[in-house]
Amino acid sequence: MREAIGAEKYDIHGLRYAAAAELAVAGCSDELIASITGYKTSAMVAKYAGPARQKAREKAAQIKRGTEQE
Repeated sequence: MREAIGAEKYDIHGLRYAAAAELAVAGCSDELIASITGYKTSAMVAKYAGPARQKAREKAAQIKRGTEQE
């Protein structure tokens, strides 16, 4: 599969982590993320999706902060 998409230099773990992060930022639930990535527990989803979700929340808060100050 990696060869088919031109991603031979990336390992499966990195691709899985990236998928979890991107899905989290897109607003997907833990259940949806687990269904795509294959993580078996919500703790694993939280481990890999958590930092991306936090970053998205920070960005949203800064946008709201800027909007409310105007």
